[in-house]
Amino acid sequence: MNGAHLAVTSGLPARVFALRAGSFVAGRAAEVDFELSHVEISRQHCRFTWDGNKCIVEDLGSVRGTRVNGHRIETPTTLNPGDQVGVGPAVIVFGLGEVPAPASKKEPPSGPAGNAQMLVFGKPADRIQVDRPMTFGRDPGTDIMLNDPGVSRRHASVAPGERGGVIVTDLNSTAGSFVNGHRFDTHELTIGDRLQIGPFCFHFDGHSLNRVANAAGGTIRSDHVFMRSGTLTILDDVVLTIPASRFVGIIGPSGAGKSSLLTTLSGLRAPEKGLVLVDGKDIYSGNEPQSFGFVPQEDIVHADLTVDQALRFSARLRLPAGTPPREIDKLLLQTMDQLGLRAHARKPINRLSGGQRKRVSVGVELLAKPAILFLDEPSSGLDPATEFQLMELLRDLADTGCTIVCTTHVMENAYLMDQLIVLCGGCLAFQGSSQAAREYFGVQKLTGLYDRLADRPAKEWQKAFVDRPASADEMPPPIGPSVRIAKPARRAFALPILLARQWTILSSDWRNFVLLISQPIIIAALVSWVSDDRALIMFFAYLATMWFGTSNAAQEIVKEIAIYRRERLVGVGAHSYLASKFIFLITLTAFQALLLYVTVMIGEGKRDGSVMLQLASLLGIAIAGVGIGAAISALSRSVMQAVMFVPLILIPQILFSGYTVASTDMSHKVLLVSRLTPTFCAQTVMDTSFLWQRELSGELISDHHQSYRNLDPNREFSTGDVYNKFHPAKRGLIGLLCWGIFTYFVAWFTLKKRERV
Repeated sequence: MNGAHLAVTSGLPARVFALRAGSFVAGRAAEVDFELSHVEISRQHCRFTWDGNKCIVEDLGSVRGTRVNGHRIETPTTLNPGDQVGVGPAVIVFGLGEVPAPASKKEPPSGPAGNAQMLVFGKPADRIQVDRPMTFGRDPGTDIMLNDPGVSRRHASVAPGERGGVIVTDLNSTAGSFVNGHRFDTHELTIGDRLQIGPFCFHFDGHSLNRVANAAGGTIRSDHVFMRSGTLTILDDVVLTIPASRFVGIIGPSGAGKSSLLTTLSGLRAPEKGLVLVDGKDIYSGNEPQSFGFVPQEDIVHADLTVDQALRFSARLRLPAGTPPREIDKLLLQTMDQLGLRAHARKPINRLSGGQRKRVSVGVELLAKPAILFLDEPSSGLDPATEFQLMELLRDLADTGCTIVCTTHVMENAYLMDQLIVLCGGCLAFQGSSQAAREYFGVQKLTGLYDRLADRPAKEWQKAFVDRPASADEMPPPIGPSVRIAKPARRAFALPILLARQWTILSSDWRNFVLLISQPIIIAALVSWVSDDRALIMFFAYLATMWFGTSNAAQEIVKEIAIYRRERLVGVGAHSYLASKFIFLITLTAFQALLLYVTVMIGEGKRDGSVMLQLASLLGIAIAGVGIGAAISALSRSVMQAVMFVPLILIPQILFSGYTVASTDMSHKVLLVSRLTPTFCAQTVMDTSFLWQRELSGELISDHHQSYRNLDPNREFSTGDVYNKFHPAKRGLIGLLCWGIFTYFVAWFTLKKRERV
């Protein structure tokens, strides 16, 4: 090639850009003239101007600046043939005539630091505990030696702050030091910050700096992905690559497979065939939590919590165990400032607008600084102004290095995205910039794209896109060299955090306590007022307790299924989640049962039978009731289904309890079924409580005739004997405990099946 040209010789794949008279913008954005795909390069980084005789380069306010022959430029600079222009990690050579061969000496790769060695106090390491002042540099005398030409001899220092935290300072290095893609002089690190010194990247976890593979978002690849639902093909041989640190929108007609593709790429639903790779690794090949976030259409926060509470609990679940509270506070303030939520920190989420609630959901995912963020219809239900603000926020996040992938039906803000993925009938019809999409489909506005898609079958659009000549920009980016990285820090034990969150939700509204206390008191008072038959009162007591437990639990899981799926992906165990529900709700139901029992005792003025057995019966039925409610909640697809299941389960309990119909009056088959029900078990324990260790007098048998018939159908005991047969009560208590265990595992198994969409 002859004439003026710009040649990428190192740092990025080799390319040549021929100069014509005029100005040309270089940067990361898809709409620039000379696209350079890398997170360290600004969207519009610099401008080259060629008038036929000379070439001038000027920086366009880029974050990392533009260098000419190693020196950062502040004003427009005239280039001479052979001059090297540094744009992020790329070296671009200006030339005239023949294209020069790439330089034999390659710059160190950006992102992963290749196999460059890091020594901490003279020993190889991948984690730096910041407990004293330390210096980074290439000089062997530094505390942390980074052996790479891209690092200055004394590059930066790091030290604990006077009031906690960690302060990092650049020591006037040549290439600069960067946090989250931004150059700094002095910076106080916040949890999740990524520090880059030359090609070395570190992740700050609140205690230490951990070496990681790169400072950019992840690169996503879909390799011949198929998905079906029955006989319907949802995704049909989808092959695509989403480069790191891009804002990508998935669009297409209704039923095109947008949400299915998103859930497949995010790890929520495995494809029937094909692979999904993030930075070259199959995301479905292991069980370790993925380092990306997912925001579904429904809210993934508890509406009863305040913004601060929701973010704080989410941070505690996502961050490593032992993270200092001060670091969590800093992270929350930074996240709320980033999302414009600081003024609403103490406001309950259910009092926020739709756009504000969506920002809280996004904030929950940003706490762990994910490499990739997936969003399903984030603008759904938002007004145009709020929608634009949210899209601008996502654009800014992509500019800081996070890969953003979202489904959308709104075309007005497509210009903010780097790429559009167009689906039609489960097939990939196009991938490229919004301008390229208009040109490819021959439409002036993107809203006309759907009409064009209807002109041809989906498979024809797919074949046409595959067969078109591919440009160099569309070649998949290479996977960086391997690098030793620190193992992920151990996460905090989730159970106490989940229990604390349950209590905070309950205590968020005083009316919750009023209902909690008034239910058992009112029921006990009414039953005691209507009848003084202790057997009838205890029948209503355990029946009400079972109703408390089932009702308390029936909505708990189904209303939080989106939250559960997301927290499961970040490492919250299914057993921890379910155990928190069981422990909290059983405690709550047991408290209501105790309140009911005490109210009955006060109303009756005396006890009748064994108090311990009666309380044990109520506790056992509380466990069984909560378990049944949790199983109903896990099996239901909506809150309405769960509510409708409750009476369907409870009404038969009355019939099979052994109180409304004595066991001696039941047929053999009915008795077999009855013995399997929790109310029959509870009634057996109650029957035993009335007779246990008491002399069987005529008055006692008359007062508890039903209990006597149930426990002694063969008349083994006669008047004057002391009833000491504990086996029926033991069998009943074991039966109630078995119901709790059985329903726990039903709920657990169902939850495991519902972890993925």
